[in-house]
Amino acid sequence: MKKKTDPTLPTGKKIADLLPEILAGIGALKPNQTEAIFHYFCFLIGEKMAPFTEILSFKNGVLTIKVKSATLYAFMCQHEKGRLLKELQKKFQLRDLVFRI
Repeated sequence: MKKKTDPTLPTGKKIADLLPEILAGIGALKPNQTEAIFHYFCFLIGEKMAPFTEILSFKNGVLTIKVKSATLYAFMCQHEKGRLLKELQKKFQLRDLVFRI
């Protein structure tokens, strides 16, 4: 006996089920993630401090960030580096975070 299907029921999939796989595929196609890393870095430090930072490089898993002042440099190195590095490593393959004035 054949099972009848209800033609009024949706046959597609939910976008919430498909989106993670699609986004993972897009991320795999983008070999240079420097911009994505920096945007996430700016999100982590907040919109008040982000304008005082600039990305210098991302090589061999080391993200180098330029900061505008010695005070901000000291604050980032002493108080924020550990937290920022830990959060960035959750999303990206990052070995270290280096700050420069």
